[in-house]
Amino acid sequence: MAPQDAAETESNATPAEKSAALETTPLLLPEASGIIIYQDAGVIIDASHTDQGYVMIRCEATDKRLKVSIAQNQTYYYDLPDGDTYSVFPLQMGDGTYTIRVMEQVEDSLYGVRYGVEIDVSLASETIPFLYPNQYVWYDENTEAIQKARELTQGLTNDTDIAKKLYRFVVKNMTYDTAKANTVETGYLPDADESLETGKGICFDYAALLAVMLRSEGIPTRMMIGTVTPENLYHSWNSVYLDGEWVWMDPTLDGTGHKEKDYITERIY
Repeated sequence: MAPQDAAETESNATPAEKSAALETTPLLLPEASGIIIYQDAGVIIDASHTDQGYVMIRCEATDKRLKVSIAQNQTYYYDLPDGDTYSVFPLQMGDGTYTIRVMEQVEDSLYGVRYGVEIDVSLASETIPFLYPNQYVWYDENTEAIQKARELTQGLTNDTDIAKKLYRFVVKNMTYDTAKANTVETGYLPDADESLETGKGICFDYAALLAVMLRSEGIPTRMMIGTVTPENLYHSWNSVYLDGEWVWMDPTLDGTGHKEKDYITERIY
């Protein structure tokens, strides 16, 4: 089911009204609270809030490239910056035992395990991992895209209306950046505020911006990565939880005639 057009009137709210609007939907942000910690070999895994669908990981400074693997019914790989700052990784594969490993580069594409643990996860809800920021869908309380989402949706109370409004905003205000698509490097992570400011990006940027805006409004939103047929196009799009079901949305290919059945999902963030 694809979203339909919604009214596009901009908010004329005063600064005080905008500030009040920001308080209407609690902004869920990850926290490394230190309640449950696994650590060794310079690695710290904070698993205090696995019921909320995320872990936070950091590793001491090193001259070796680091990666994280998180496996349950599928294995996801992420880059891990070294240093004192935690990175946030989703537990998006449902309840069960997750194997989490921090790996360091030995040579070229060969990595060895530096530290690993198994963690039993029982999520508070199926959708909870898609209400928090993570490495692929990143934001915090200072993210301008969140403020913009609140401005655009002021006065709207229905999740479907909010989703339509923000979807149309991304479609109308983003232009596909072909030059970037041809030069983007492995490991690239989108920046929602950069997309908002420049109005340009690749499909990854479109999907991340929409996910940031919707999650900040308390609407579970998945970033999907996979293939679109019949072109066999490697692509990113969204799936939004509305009225008890996941609804397909693709702001990048809006109006191109593609249907949900054309999409083959490989990974979800």
